[in-house]
Amino acid sequence: MGSTKPLRLIQHKKEALWFYSFISFGYDHVFNPGQYTEDMRDISLEHARLHSRALKVVDVGGGTGFTTLGVVRYVDPENVTLLDQSPHQLDKARKKKALRGIKIMEGDAEDLPFPTDTFDRYVSAGSIEYWPDPQRGIREAYRVLSADGVACMIGPVRPTFWLSRFFADMWMLFPTEEESRHKAETPPCSLVRRLRMLASHM
Repeated sequence: MGSTKPLRLIQHKKEALWFYSFISFGYDHVFNPGQYTEDMRDISLEHARLHSRALKVVDVGGGTGFTTLGVVRYVDPENVTLLDQSPHQLDKARKKKALRGIKIMEGDAEDLPFPTDTFDRYVSAGSIEYWPDPQRGIREAYRVLSADGVACMIGPVRPTFWLSRFFADMWMLFPTEEESRHKAETPPCSLVRRLRMLASHM
């Protein structure tokens, strides 16, 4: 029995493209600081294990390069690629002095324009909630990673307060509990979970 999904203002990455193109003029100084701070970014990036400046890293859905700025603190810029679907956001990234030397390109998170086994690290912040098919995006992440690569996906937490949750559900693509449970039982998530269980018994 199917469930009726709530109406969301941004229901697809196409709407996200329009929205972020519109707010790109003030994204770094007005819209982003209240939701994703440098401290939050740096703590999150610890999970990416950026322990070598020679690592090849891709930041998918990186927009104006806010997360990429955290990456280049640990990795040489020439080894970093920033990909986003919004040319307006990428124009902002190109103007940042610290990001000179990185590769900047337009692209789709669910159809990455890279060969298999291209990168050592995959980073994506504030992007997955706009993907119509997150499973496809995750598969793409692991396709472009080397065998011992690490994927670090950073996203918002669904609010618990009812009023905040109401507006968040209207705005973002937060999955319902039923949708989350289904995704957890579907590859590649189910495969990752089984591998972790196997490793814990070794």
